[in-house]
Amino acid sequence: MLAGGIYAVLVLIMWMPFSPYSGMPFETAFPYMSETSSVLGGFLYPADPLRLHTNTFYHLSYLIAEALGIGGSYVPFQVVHALLWWARGFLSFLLFRRFFPGCLTLCYVAGALVIVHASDGAMQWIGQMNQFGFIFWMLLAFYLLSVAVDVTRPAAAALLTLAACGAEYMSLWSYESQILMLLAFPLVLLVHRHRRRLRLAVISPLWYSVPAFYIWLTIEKYRLAAGQTYQQTVLRKSWAVSGLLADWIFNIVASLQFWAWPREPHAEIDGRVALLALLAAAAFIGGGAVVVRLTHENRRPNLLAVRAQTWWTALALGLVLSALSFPVYIMLDSARGLWRTQFLSGIGSGLILTALIGLACSYPRVVPQALRVAVFLGLGGVIVGCGSFAATRRGAFERSLWERHRAAIAAILHAAPRVRPNTVVVLLNVPKNDDPFGHSMWLDLALRLVYPGIPVAGTYFYDDHTPAPGDSLEADGERWTWNRTGFPSLVRDAPIANTVIVDYAPRDGGSLLKTMPPFLCHTRCDVELYNPAVLISGTVSSRAARRYRLSSDTVHLSSGGISVREATYGQNCSGAAVPAGMTNTVTRGNFTRTVARACGEQDVCDFTITIEVLGDPAPLCAKDFRIRWTCPDGRSAENTVPPEALGKTVHISCYPAQLP
Repeated sequence: MLAGGIYAVLVLIMWMPFSPYSGMPFETAFPYMSETSSVLGGFLYPADPLRLHTNTFYHLSYLIAEALGIGGSYVPFQVVHALLWWARGFLSFLLFRRFFPGCLTLCYVAGALVIVHASDGAMQWIGQMNQFGFIFWMLLAFYLLSVAVDVTRPAAAALLTLAACGAEYMSLWSYESQILMLLAFPLVLLVHRHRRRLRLAVISPLWYSVPAFYIWLTIEKYRLAAGQTYQQTVLRKSWAVSGLLADWIFNIVASLQFWAWPREPHAEIDGRVALLALLAAAAFIGGGAVVVRLTHENRRPNLLAVRAQTWWTALALGLVLSALSFPVYIMLDSARGLWRTQFLSGIGSGLILTALIGLACSYPRVVPQALRVAVFLGLGGVIVGCGSFAATRRGAFERSLWERHRAAIAAILHAAPRVRPNTVVVLLNVPKNDDPFGHSMWLDLALRLVYPGIPVAGTYFYDDHTPAPGDSLEADGERWTWNRTGFPSLVRDAPIANTVIVDYAPRDGGSLLKTMPPFLCHTRCDVELYNPAVLISGTVSSRAARRYRLSSDTVHLSSGGISVREATYGQNCSGAAVPAGMTNTVTRGNFTRTVARACGEQDVCDFTITIEVLGDPAPLCAKDFRIRWTCPDGRSAENTVPPEALGKTVHISCYPAQLP
């Protein structure tokens, strides 16, 4: 419990200054999938069956926000990320105790160094929460399997083995880089002299059946894909053994060079971050001193260990874990990018660094034991200080990216609080050297979250009039069309009249352009059709306000009112026959969550029934649309759009004079 408490303090020191109110300027497909999926379906990632559980912790964060009544907020995402961060260190500590049961101080220090390991450039970026997620499942699987080998009761061993295989499955079907570690772990248990080797031999086939099935599915996937998968597009071009070995060594060394982990200069905050790093080091040293005192490990003839070779065993185990962390990553073209590739190695690196300072402090024996223990904890404190400094500064960097993105979205919402369905939003004069999106896809996905339940599309242009990377919408003649390249928008064909153009000026709140600049047109288009005033109405969605932390000082916010109780599209078609090969999926309340996201907490809302948002739950059946809602004063109301409801608008209001 003491170790877990100190680890929590370390995480809070690194996480609290900048991360709780940071968000996701990129990787927003994850919250969008949660927004548009069912409660259970949101846990799955159907786009890649071999990464089926990538969404797990993103969707869990989303559901926590919904349960707390703060739907749209990124705070629960940050909290779950921090808990996974803590769990990575604490599970490592528990696992190390299985291998070094008489060396609690060693395990405490190694777990702390796993916590502060900060060689990865994606540190404190919640868009990579799935990295901590698959590591959590992997460590849990390791721990459960090690306990299963040691328990005396066969029934308990069987249950623990099944649970270990379940966690192993969740890990592999979230990400694949740890597969060699999963394959090696039973062998590591085998060489441990205290293990029940017969028990291990019995349960190992069940353990190995999970990665064996995964490997078979992977081979089949790539055999049938003919080089068209995302993973195949990012593979390295040269497979020379010397190059592979050089990249392997480069990554192992980068994972251990704790003094070089801080890479982003932020001079304006380094003073505060340095004080926090000193606080983290002090907490670690203080916790270590308590552990030593409680365990009396300082009275042993060998430094904090039962046997002198314990440190060498820890070093060997750490080297194995570190070496097995990288083979999958060095297959990438960006093998030296230090982005998303270093998280997994934190476990081995924590053990290696602990063993190295342990060996350094074990000699000479003439030095008093108390002094050697103090130096051991002090050297560990230096690593903790460097790691926490790097991690906190990385948190500041991620926060700066988020604030830049948030300001851009606030500028859009200041000019267009709410838009009609099938609107194309164009952002102009984005500074090329300070791009808040990086790709048109991230603006497009942000707009889907900004205008929930409304099909919209977005693109942007730089201040030199060049289009954004990935721009795939073209204005030509009287229409916007998708050119079938890049990321597909929800709106792939729309009239020029459905255009809203915002001038990027986040400090001034953003301004709506009154005329359409000719340079937006692919060849020539009818710019006189541009009339944004008819497309803009209402107030900013409460979900968007919470997501982007907007106040009434910058945008027009709803005072809150509508509570959608039930929304059904096609209730009159429930059970109706549909053509062969098609499915009738109509259920009562099938789009309650969708309409609630679009209209919940608004004073008044006009919801347009579109196929882009609702799909077609009963093909070739003319469907009605029924909705029931309540207002803050207790009034209830309902409205029905008769068949065919597609393309029509239902009016929802909590204004007394406008109730149906």
